Parts: sequence; C-alpha cells; structure tokens
Amino acid sequence: MKKIIIFCLLLSAIVVTVISCSKNNTTNNTTTPTTVAEDKTFLTNEFNTTLNCITNVRDGLSMQALISFLALSNGTVSNDAWIQKMSNSLKNQMGQLQLNSNDSKFNFSNYYGNYTWNFSTQSFTKTAATGIIINFPSEQSKTTNNSTLKFLTYSDGLYQANAKSIYLPTNAKITLDKDNVQIASVDFTGNYSTGSFPNPISVVLSVSMNPHNYKVTIGQITSTQFSVKVELGGDCNSVIDGKVSFVNDDYNNFKLEDDLDKVQFTYTKGDMSVVTNWDARTYYSLSTTTTTNLNSTFTSYVYNKTNKIGDLKFFDVGNQRKLFIYYKDGTSENTSFYYDPFTAQLKTILRPYFGNKVDSWF
Repeated sequence: MKKIIIFCLLLSAIVVTVISCSKNNTTNNTTTPTTVAEDKTFLTNEFNTTLNCITNVRDGLSMQALISFLALSNGTVSNDAWIQKMSNSLKNQMGQLQLNSNDSKFNFSNYYGNYTWNFSTQSFTKTAATGIIINFPSEQSKTTNNSTLKFLTYSDGLYQANAKSIYLPTNAKITLDKDNVQIASVDFTGNYSTGSFPNPISVVLSVSMNPHNYKVTIGQITSTQFSVKVELGGDCNSVIDGKVSFVNDDYNNFKLEDDLDKVQFTYTKGDMSVVTNWDARTYYSLSTTTTTNLNSTFTSYVYNKTNKIGDLKFFDVGNQRKLFIYYKDGTSENTSFYYDPFTAQLKTILRPYFGNKVDSWF
C-alpha cells in the first residue's frame, strides 16, 4: 500500500517539486514587445494577485468557519477542550475511523449513523442512517446544531500489488454545511489498472472551499506516461498541466533515480505562463548531480502572453542552489527578488490567526 500511495502522490508532487521553476504559454495572439522594466512590473503584479487570492481564501466561508470553530487567534486554539470533548464522545459512538492494517480496506458501513450533539448531556447520540451524518454546533457559544458533515458515498476496489491484496478508494463524497449553506465538499473518483500494480487510469479529486474550487486530475496516457492537471478556480485562476514519464512500468520496484524519465508541464495564471521540461533520466545518468548538469537537462521559460520574459536557471550561491531569472536583455537576478516580498506579505496575511508560528513555515 505504501508504494501505491507514493506512486500516486509522486505524479502530483513531482509537479509541485519543480513548480518553483515553471509556467506555460500556448497563446498565438500578437502582442506588443515589452521592456525588461515592464516585465518586472508585470511579474510583481502577478505575485500580488496571488496574495489577493490567498486573502480571499482566508476570508472565505470555509476558512472562517474553521477559524471560528477552533476559536483560533494568534496561534492559539481557545476551543481545544470543547473540541476534545466532542471528539471523544463521537469516538465512543462511532469508533475510530481507520483502514484495515492488512489490506487497507475501509469498512465504511461499520460507521453508519446519524450522530447528533446533545446540549443537555454534552455528548453525541446515534440513530440509524445509511452513511455518516454528523450534526454539531459551529461554535461553542451556539445553542443549535447549525453544522452538518455528510459522508454518504464511498466505494473501493480490490487490487494486487507485490502479490498482496489491497483496497483502493474508487468513489467518495463528503459535504459540509453551515446554516444550511454548503461551505465545503470533497468529491473523489478513482479508476486503476489491474495486474501486478494498480496504475491510476483516471483519478479525479475535486475540493470546494467556499469561495474557491480546486481540482486535481491524474490520467494514464500509456503504461509509462501519466498526465497531471491541477486547477485552482475563482480569482486564483491558475492551471498546472503536466506529463510525467517513467522508464518502465515495473512500479513495484520503483526507484526515482532509476525510473523517472521526463517531467513536462506548464503553469498558467492570467497572462503569465511558464514552460518547463526536465530530462530526469539524463540528469540521473550523469556522473555528478551538479548545478551545471541540472541546467543542461532542464529548460524553463517565462512569458507574458507571447512575449518571452526570460529563462529560469539554477545558480550556486555559496553552498546553496538558487533559482535565477535571466531576462531577455542578458541581465539576471535571484527569483527571491519576487518571492521574498511575497513570503513576507503572506506571513502578514496569516499571522493574525497563526501568530509568529508562520515565521517557521516559509
């Protein structure tokens, strides 16, 4: 099961691993050439719109509901004792949600029930239901159960990996309502190949966190090639669209350095795009994994519409490998020129709720 999880996550994570040096352009519209000064302003503005997106996520119904439920402020959860009381009572009625240790089977029906918080007894009561329905107050001060978590749909399939039987989820849906308004949902479908290893043929994860929607799609192109697409909706309006290729399809004995072939993906946000390609197989076959060798197998181009802004390349600064942008006029600078102010503002956005802990996050 561990290898299955690693393999599936790799298809998504490999894109994230290289995201610091990528984004894409496919438009054919004629545009007016820009200066490097204009390009720098353009990139700064794109980073700022990302901060606006993050702010809207923080202030959206989903995150504010969670913050209120926790009574989270300055890194402190004030409702911890109340939440622990509800959690313990729910476990007493439902049991601990868990997978079978032998084959990862989730016996969904074992946990069926309509669980309702009783304000008089300060505990959950249970009635019969098909699925898992949890009715609870959104805040400690509430006197009614104004929130409902519904886990009504779940199915899985039996597969083989390393000659062992394992169960993988094929369908699941969870919703969360507050004051009769849906504030969050998770929708998952998975289809895998049969044989010695269950390759993801089509895996789709859709997550809604009011006011934004997110979608991750993994698809099998061939037995050794997989597409990965990450879509962020709303004012985030970003898409990562990539392809990961492997040397062979013996995933039971997968080793990154031996079996990863190529990583190709694009990132698009508004008019900004980055195209990235990495020949991982050649890189790992070289005698040393120096920055020079990495750059020889890696290309990444930044665009404003069809106007090329510059190339992204790695550069050694002291004992650290840094990502630099090489502009079209031949000048260059560390991309920290953009992400250091971005990170500082991001911490400012999060600090009122998470306190100074954010300083150790980025």
